[in-house]
Amino acid sequence: MRYIPIILILFSSFSFASFLEGPFIGNVREDSVVIWWNSDPPIGGRLFLDGRIFEDNKPPFEIHIKGLMPSTLYRYYVVFSNGRRSPKKGYYRFYTASKKEEPFRFAVLADSRGGSVMEIITLSIRPVNEEILSSILNDIKRRDVRFICFLGDLVYGYCDKEEKLREGLRVWKRIVSPIMHEVPVYIAMGNHDTVVHEVKKEGNVYVVDGAIKNGKIIYSENIISDEFVNPENFPNREEENAPSYRETAYSFDWGNSHFLFMNTSYWLAEIKEGKGWKIEEGNPEGRIMDKQMEWIEEDLRSARKRDIKNIFVFGHHPIFPISKRPEYISENLRKDMMERRKRLWDLFRRYKVKACFFGHEHNYSRTFINGIWQIITGGAGAPLKNGPRKDLKWRPEVFKKVYHYCIVTVKGDKVTLDVYGLEGGRFILIDHKDL
Repeated sequence: MRYIPIILILFSSFSFASFLEGPFIGNVREDSVVIWWNSDPPIGGRLFLDGRIFEDNKPPFEIHIKGLMPSTLYRYYVVFSNGRRSPKKGYYRFYTASKKEEPFRFAVLADSRGGSVMEIITLSIRPVNEEILSSILNDIKRRDVRFICFLGDLVYGYCDKEEKLREGLRVWKRIVSPIMHEVPVYIAMGNHDTVVHEVKKEGNVYVVDGAIKNGKIIYSENIISDEFVNPENFPNREEENAPSYRETAYSFDWGNSHFLFMNTSYWLAEIKEGKGWKIEEGNPEGRIMDKQMEWIEEDLRSARKRDIKNIFVFGHHPIFPISKRPEYISENLRKDMMERRKRLWDLFRRYKVKACFFGHEHNYSRTFINGIWQIITGGAGAPLKNGPRKDLKWRPEVFKKVYHYCIVTVKGDKVTLDVYGLEGGRFILIDHKDL
């Protein structure tokens, strides 16, 4: 049984009675880009991009620009309808996606949420560990990355109010905005990036995905989709009353490589009090349901048909935990999750996935499992955890309890992983591997 401390929704208060965030870069392709912003009250604007002018005055503010050239540097700025110019002077810059055989570099990191022991004791939980996340981002700026993959638990979350989760996500975007103006950040949804409500049934108390507002359920997936711009090729919803996967499970190509993002926190449900699984709605964390599994297989099959050189998979929960012991709530459910894990990894082997990246565990590890690298990179600010466990059937080649991030360099079919950890107040290389 896992105890979920609902009292911890009382994290430090931030006021966002009005806000304007952005402009940000999203969904970058060889020939297109989305430039977007968010505001309350709604504030339209005009976008100036290398001699072209675009305008958007109705939310959601997402300007889709086509007809661009691959591997090309573009400049832009936005003048909002309230007279504000962003940036105040000069331009933001971004690169379109690389041509097929051109080398490129991307960053991977996860778990920037707050929630230290002292914050929990004092009931003053910060949504984000700003100090560590900012330090990591400042170092990433030196690495000339074309995009960033952020694998969940952006914020502490686990709250019962939609507004609280949105406020936390806006804190995160404020911290990351200096990069998001010019580099696309693709996110996976973590178990902390959620709103929840309690359900009681047959003596058990469950915490289930979604905030109750005016008698309706506002799912966490809906909030993530509202607050970010991600690709919109996604699985069908699992059931009629389940949330949409929109912008929380998706894929895209960059250069000669394919990137698949899973939602391992979909329709999250956990037991707060009791034993056994006695509700029909919801899904235990880390469990990939049928529709998403089918979509993953079809997406990988399609990528291989396009003669993709490298496939990378991303999600929040590791397929093979290293430091956290899986907590199954019944023997049948444990067996089901093991079967799904095997089926998923078999798919990755069949379609020759190069590496899988995950967060959730607050440390770094690199493990070679049945021909595929599993990299856990949960070191962007959440409290660090010990490991690995001694009862593992799979043993990591490298394990580090340190704040860190990953840089992946792609040159043809050669892929190199470099990991930088924060030691002695500066970032140093703590792992290097040709994948």
